[in-house]
Amino acid sequence: MNWLEADIMKVRELSHKQDCTIFWFEGGGGEVHKIWDMYFLFEIPQYGGEGRFEGAYDETQIEELVRKAHTWT
Repeated sequence: MNWLEADIMKVRELSHKQDCTIFWFEGGGGEVHKIWDMYFLFEIPQYGGEGRFEGAYDETQIEELVRKAHTWT
């Protein structure tokens, strides 16, 4: 299983009011929060700082959400 597939599985396993990090590197990456059946993606700047809201996704868009985070460098 590669990093992309592992992150997709991690997001799919979230329950209501849970969160996780994806594509994490040196203190930055993606942070996903699940509220009911929606997933909210935040970009956390490398070396920390406040997250920036990137978008809201439904269950059918989990792969798109993870792919978006994997484009960040």
